[in-house]
Amino acid sequence: MRLFVAVNLSCQLQQIIAEFVKIIAPNATGVKWVNSSQAHLTLFFLGEQPISQISRLSPLLRSVADQNRIFFISLGGGGVFPSWTAPRILWLGVEEGKAALTLLANQVTEACCQTGIPKPGRPFTPHLTLGRVKASSAVVEAKTLTNGVDGRMLVEEFALIESKLTPQGPIYREIETYQLRSNP
Repeated sequence: MRLFVAVNLSCQLQQIIAEFVKIIAPNATGVKWVNSSQAHLTLFFLGEQPISQISRLSPLLRSVADQNRIFFISLGGGGVFPSWTAPRILWLGVEEGKAALTLLANQVTEACCQTGIPKPGRPFTPHLTLGRVKASSAVVEAKTLTNGVDGRMLVEEFALIESKLTPQGPIYREIETYQLRSNP
C-alpha cells in the first residue's frame, strides 16, 4: 500500500483552489494540476508499506492527535520547488497556523519513524502542492502564483490515506482519521 498522512482541505478551500487553478492554468504550460477535490497538506509520505504497518502506526497517530488542539490555517502566496529556473512543484504557502501545522507534522514524522520508517532527508515545509511540472520547457506566471490565494479553514483532524496511482491520476482512500482535541 502506498500511504501518506495529510490534512484534507475543507470544501470551501477546495473551491478556492479550483478557482485559482482556472485563473493560473491558461497562462501556464507543461504543468499537471492537482485535482482540487483531492487537495491536501501532506504531513508525512510513507511510501509503499505492508498492510500490517497500519495496525502499528494507527495508535501512535491517535496519540499525536490527542496531544494537539484544533487550529486555523490560512493559505497565501505561492512559489516553486526547487527554484524558478528549474521548477518541479508549484505550491501555495501556509500563513496562519504555520507553527501548529509544522509541530503536527514533526510529531507525525516521529510516530512514523517509531515504526521503522526512515526520516525524510529534509525538514517539513508547510505547503499545498498545486501542480507538478511535466516538461522542461514549462512556463508559469510567477506574479499570479506568488500573489496566491486568500483562504482559511479550521484543522480538526488529519488522516492516514492510501494512494493508488492510475494513468488518470492518483485515487485516494482514507484509511483512518484522527480527531484533534477541541479548544476549551
